[in-house]
Amino acid sequence: MTTTRVEFRVGAPDPQAYACALLRTAVGRGARLLVRLDASDLDAFNARLWTFSPTDFLAHCRVGDALEVRSPIVLTDALDLGGVQGRDCLVNLGAAELEGWNTLPRVIEVVGLDAACKDAARIRFRAYRQAGVEPTMMEVTR
Repeated sequence: MTTTRVEFRVGAPDPQAYACALLRTAVGRGARLLVRLDASDLDAFNARLWTFSPTDFLAHCRVGDALEVRSPIVLTDALDLGGVQGRDCLVNLGAAELEGWNTLPRVIEVVGLDAACKDAARIRFRAYRQAGVEPTMMEVTR
């Protein structure tokens, strides 16, 4: 059985904005994070990390970049995370079920308000349970 902690943050009106704030807090505490997005959202989120706050800079890169080892935030669209090392937490903004998530100590699933996002999250929630993990839930306050 895995020791990965999994939590769902549900009801985010703008999951990417919520993730940016979450990443800022986590990096401020010294965390090293992996952010998983669907390929269609990767470029927009990359740009958002550059512009979400005029006073903060969140150093980040994509998996495979020369700065990956030094970067506190690494972005990926991979479905299998089994080869990821040196990260404290996965922040998942994607819809698909993932493999290799249990190689990380913590997973945070950010779930939006739309029906498709909720439906995909329910499938992932059941998959975590089937893997022997009981995810926790937290309602995002607006």
